Amino acid sequence: MDIPTHLNHRPIIKWENYDKVDGRFKNNTDAQGLSVGLAQWNSPNEDEPDISVKVWRHTGEKWSRQSEEIPVHRLVDMTRLLCAAILYAEKGELLTEESFTITSSQDDFLLGKLKKGLKKEVEKAEEVNLKLSLRRLAENLGQLEFYYKE
Repeated sequence: MDIPTHLNHRPIIKWENYDKVDGRFKNNTDAQGLSVGLAQWNSPNEDEPDISVKVWRHTGEKWSRQSEEIPVHRLVDMTRLLCAAILYAEKGELLTEESFTITSSQDDFLLGKLKKGLKKEVEKAEEVNLKLSLRRLAENLGQLEFYYKE
C-alpha cells in the first residue's frame, strides 16, 4: 500500500508494504508502512527541519489516526531500551550508565512475562523475527560506523 505524501508528515524514505514483514504480525497487521521524513510539527519554511519516523496504520478503509510519529532520537533510545530489556531477560544484567539510567520492575511475575514475551518474538515467526531484525540493525550500525565514531 502506498504511503500518503500529502499529509503533514512528509515521507522522504519509505518502507511500503511493511505489513508483509511486520515480525510475528506479518500479513495480519494494520501497520502498512514506515517512513522517515519531515515532522508534522515543522513549519514548511524552516531552515533546520525536524526529522521524524512514522508508523502508518490503515484500517482497511482509511488511514488511521493511530498512526504514530516520533522524533528519530527517541526511536534510537527506544531501541536501546529494548536491547537493555533483552540483555536483562537473558543474562540478568541491567545496562546502565550516567545518561542511560534504567530500572527494572521488582515484580517476578512481570519479569517472567518479559522473558516469555521476548522468547515468543524470537520463535514465532521463522523468517521475520526479533533476532533477524536485530541482526539487520547490527549490520546497519556497522555500515554507519563513520557517523558515530569520533
